[in-house]
Amino acid sequence: MPDKKILDFTGYSRRLDIFAADELPQFSRSIVQKMIKDGKITVNGKKVKPSWPLQEGEKVEIELPQAQEQNGKLADLIIADGKDYFVINKPAGMLVHPQSPVWETNPEAAFASEETLVSLVLSNPPKGFDINTPRAGLVHRLDRETSGVMLLAKNEAFQQAMTQLFASREVHKTYHSIACGEIPDDAGTIDVPIGRVAGGKIKASDVGREAVTDYKVLERKNGFTYVELYPRTGRTNQLRVHLSWLGYPVLGDWLYKGATADRLMLHARKLDFKHPLTGRKMTFEAPVTPDFLDAWDRVTGEGKALNG
Repeated sequence: MPDKKILDFTGYSRRLDIFAADELPQFSRSIVQKMIKDGKITVNGKKVKPSWPLQEGEKVEIELPQAQEQNGKLADLIIADGKDYFVINKPAGMLVHPQSPVWETNPEAAFASEETLVSLVLSNPPKGFDINTPRAGLVHRLDRETSGVMLLAKNEAFQQAMTQLFASREVHKTYHSIACGEIPDDAGTIDVPIGRVAGGKIKASDVGREAVTDYKVLERKNGFTYVELYPRTGRTNQLRVHLSWLGYPVLGDWLYKGATADRLMLHARKLDFKHPLTGRKMTFEAPVTPDFLDAWDRVTGEGKALNG
C-alpha cells in the first residue's frame, strides 16, 4: 500500500504547492508541483492545480513517492556485471538522474520524477549491489541525448576509487559522432576552454575551464564526417561545444546548430582503465546503436560499416 499523509488545512488561505512543500521539506518545490500535477497530492479527494487556494477545513492527501516497478528494465541495459561494478549501454533520451539534487539525500525522491537510470537502479538493483552506495553507484554521467557505455559502482569503496580515477584523468574515453561537414584534417586536438557565460549556454570562452579533446576522422562522405573523439577532460557538453567551435557541429544537436536528426548523434563507445582495487586492465565497449547506424546510412549510404 502507498505511504500516505492526510492533513486538515487550517488557517488563512495558502497555495497548495506552498503548503505541501512546507509539509515535505525533503523534496524540492518543483517535485512537489509535479506530484500535484500527477495527482499524488489531492484536495478533498480531487486532483487540482498547484496554485489551488486552500481554505479552512479542506483535506489534503499526499501519496509519498516510494520505490516502485519501473517501465524499463535495468537488466536489458547491462552489458557487463562484476563483483564491484556493472556496465550499461545507456539509450539516448534517458536521463541519468533526476534534475533536482534532492534525490541524493532522499533517494525516494527519484520516484517523483520521470524514469531515470537512477530510479531503475534503486527499484531493481543488480546482484551484489549495496543499496547504501551513495548516488546509486554513479561515478560519471552522460547527457540525456548521448547513448553508450556507462560504469556504475556496486559499493562505496569502488565508487570512491573510480571517482578518483576519473578526477585524475586515468579513465580513457572514446566517443563516436556524426559531424555536419567534412573535417579536413585526419586527426587533431581541440584545446579550447569552455564554460557557461552570464547564465547562458555552455560555449567556448577565454574565461571558461580547460577543455581538451583529441579526434580522428574515420570517414568523410556527402558533407558529413564520422569521427572518433577522445576527451582528455570531462566538461559538461565538451564534445558538442568543441565540434561546434571547430565548425562541424554534431548531427542532431539543435543547441549548437547541427543539422536536424531524430537524436543527437553522439555515442560513448569505449572506456579503458585499470581496476582501482586490483590493477587489472579493464575495457568496456558499447556498439553504436541501430538508430545511429540508420542516421549515417541516410546521410552517406554506408551505415553498416560503423561497427566493423
